Amino acid sequence: ELVSHGISHELMDKVEKLTKEHYRKCMEQRFKEMVASKGLEAVNSEIEDLDWESTFFLRHLPFSNISQVPDLDEDYREAMKEFAVELEKLAEQLLDLLCENLGLEKGYLKKAFYGSKGPNFGTKVSNYPPCPKPDLVKGLRAHTDAGGVILLFQDDKV
Repeated sequence: ELVSHGISHELMDKVEKLTKEHYRKCMEQRFKEMVASKGLEAVNSEIEDLDWESTFFLRHLPFSNISQVPDLDEDYREAMKEFAVELEKLAEQLLDLLCENLGLEKGYLKKAFYGSKGPNFGTKVSNYPPCPKPDLVKGLRAHTDAGGVILLFQDDKV
């Protein structure tokens, strides 16, 4: 858990509020339709090949896709751009702390993750709607989070 990380509570609250509004306005109905189209409300046996999440991805680096993502309000786009700037600074600070603790020169890990076109950096925005049969749906399939640094902005109700 990161505390005193430098990202303002106001910005974090704004991102959380706008994310929840976006889900309710643009994604909730689509998720319900997907569940209905697959007949998932009527399943009687365990489902192992389904992620019970509603998600979209914002790429920040090397090139941003924020202006191309459909249905995002301008306030949300701007908040996510601002949030991405703060997250990038935080990730770089964490990489430098890891370098310090591992006895590596400052910036070593940043260079290691840089890649041929620069760093890859994005935000996966996920919502986990209530599941009508949680004993039959695992939530998420087994997976790994591929990347140098994964920062999770967890809902305060989880």
